[in-house]
Amino acid sequence: MLKDLESNISKNQLFNREHSLLLAISGGVDSVVLAYLLKEGNYNFTLAHCNFNLRGKDSEKDEKFCRQLAEELGVQIFVKAVDVKKYCKEHGVSVQMAARDLRYDWFKKLMKQENLDRLLTAHHANDIVETVILNLLRGTGIKGMKGIPEKNGKTVRPLLNITREEIEKFAKKQKIKFRTDKSNLENKYERNFLRNKVVPLLKKINPELEQTFFKNSLRFSNESAIISDYIEQRLNVLVSTKGDSIHANRTKLAAEAHLETLLHHWLSPLNFSETQQQNIISLLGKKSGETKVFLSGQQKLIIERDELIITPNTAKEFPEIRLKDLASLKKQSILSFSKEKKFYLPQKNELYLSETQLQFPLTIRQRKDGDKFKPFGMKGFKLISDFLKDEKISTVNKNKLRLLVNGNGDIIWVMGYRSDERYRVDPSAKTFIKLTLTE
Repeated sequence: MLKDLESNISKNQLFNREHSLLLAISGGVDSVVLAYLLKEGNYNFTLAHCNFNLRGKDSEKDEKFCRQLAEELGVQIFVKAVDVKKYCKEHGVSVQMAARDLRYDWFKKLMKQENLDRLLTAHHANDIVETVILNLLRGTGIKGMKGIPEKNGKTVRPLLNITREEIEKFAKKQKIKFRTDKSNLENKYERNFLRNKVVPLLKKINPELEQTFFKNSLRFSNESAIISDYIEQRLNVLVSTKGDSIHANRTKLAAEAHLETLLHHWLSPLNFSETQQQNIISLLGKKSGETKVFLSGQQKLIIERDELIITPNTAKEFPEIRLKDLASLKKQSILSFSKEKKFYLPQKNELYLSETQLQFPLTIRQRKDGDKFKPFGMKGFKLISDFLKDEKISTVNKNKLRLLVNGNGDIIWVMGYRSDERYRVDPSAKTFIKLTLTE
């Protein structure tokens, strides 16, 4: 088996004897056999065991076994106990997902702390079969069909071309001791059910099931890369970034030849569901003034007017800024302040004021329900909400909007959009206060 392992390592350039390796060791047959093979091959490796404390005394025995194994092999071992149940409650994830997050987070820190080159895990060919089937059932598309990568950054899985049966036969022949996790026999977990019930039936149809899946996963991985390149090229044409928001023209999107595939690859990683994606597709080609919003965890997708916008789902809170005098204007970063002797037609991000109009303290704040002002050039008052609607200001920009408010409560400026008619200046005046929006 060492020859098969080294052949795979060399062929795919996974690592070499100059590298410092960290092997994730559970005490199970897969990782234990890999440890013995690395020792036999004279590789430079260290063990890392994560105790999840989920199986009582069995968890303690697993840890003890791994410590003894490290001593027998003459290698260093790192051990960490983690509270999986607490993590589940805090993050709302399953036990299996919590265990995965906790151990990989620790491995990452260990790698940096100990200046190690590669993280090795003992995933094998059977894991590819189970992963691909699970991904098919979950509707992940071709990305899920590529299974488990042999190399992902510094993480390496050198046993992917070897089956569980081969590993167990090797352990038996070499009289290698290992620990058995009894929970792997419980079919209440999806992966265990596939392993214990489904895969044996599939192997009756194809006895070489693992190798078939391994070869196919390599093909799908290459084909997935081709599709990803195409999607990236199209998105570079269709999408632009403005601050923390992503914008795309809905008409151009709707005209894409492979729209459903493009949106699937773009939106699925952002956790937009298949149903949401279908609803988005149906809306793109329709002409409607109505704004539609789709929520997905940390992201918000907005369809309004001629745009599709993706922005963080968490509304950014801007702290209220109080300016007690003109000197205070120089101490904040939102507005730049200067005194001018000549009036020029202001840009949207500029405002000219007369110093006598200002009543301190001034306030810079977000808009509130019921806010109104007298838009420059108009005679009557208008609600800020109506003004923004008439100006066709996007939902994203509405949420970023800030107001400059006089000490008497008047809204002097909807910053970046329109000043108040009541604060119109006389262009022939000798001095002006000039404010420029810098953010």
